[in-house]
Amino acid sequence: MTKRIMFTGGSGKAGRHVVQYLVEHGCQVLNIDARPLDNPKVRTLITDITDSGQVFNALSSYAGLHEFDPSLRAQPVDAVVHFAAIPRIMITPDNEVFRINAMGTYNVIEAAVKLGIRKVIIASSETTYGLVFANEPRNPTHFPLDEDYDVDPMDSYALSKIVNEKTARAFALRSGFDIYALRIGNVIE
Repeated sequence: MTKRIMFTGGSGKAGRHVVQYLVEHGCQVLNIDARPLDNPKVRTLITDITDSGQVFNALSSYAGLHEFDPSLRAQPVDAVVHFAAIPRIMITPDNEVFRINAMGTYNVIEAAVKLGIRKVIIASSETTYGLVFANEPRNPTHFPLDEDYDVDPMDSYALSKIVNEKTARAFALRSGFDIYALRIGNVIE
């Protein structure tokens, strides 16, 4: 049985590789992004994740490849994978990094829960530990870093990711749905 995945940020540096992996493993993926993905097996729905109405509509959309399929009805969604974000500091002003990342994640998780999509994965970051993008070099208090390591960021990106993890936890506690945050390391191509 084909799994249907709504994937935000599938056109990005990390997202496009994960989308390709999902497609290669038989999933039907709808890419929800601000820009198209160059993959003939995946349709992109251009969406502003900071607009809750657009996100709700996107997560309840038809996931097929084109408008000539016999049925344009939306099918049940198995999971939402949320990678859409401003990927680091110094791309947009700091307050925009925080606003887009925190509000976008809230909108995606809220829409998924309200639509009854019981599996959600969000991309968090290694930056939450406060060692990356710090104003001066910092050494970890212990190694290896794990989920119990204190989060202590100095920048808007890492702070937004901590807020996103807390948002995910709040919705998981409230709904009982499976919502996971993955602290992904720096993606370099």
